[in-house]
Amino acid sequence: MSDKYKPTEHDGLTKDGEPDGRVGTGKFAQGQVDPHDAGQKGGQATGTGSGESGNSGGSAKGEFAHGKVDPHEAGRKGGSS
Repeated sequence: MSDKYKPTEHDGLTKDGEPDGRVGTGKFAQGQVDPHDAGQKGGQATGTGSGESGNSGGSAKGEFAHGKVDPHEAGRKGGSS
């Protein structure tokens, strides 16, 4: 075995007994953030989600393939090309 000192094997402490910042605490966000509060804030975040706004270049609502393909014709042909 190696004689190299590993803080992970000594409760996250360096050789001189100081906490080693590279070692995780096992807590959410290293104990700096309350996971309950973070979850509540995340659940209240705003965004477009799957709503009708926020169209990013796709087909308009109710339009198939930018109106260039007849959906019934495409359905009849299926995956064959």
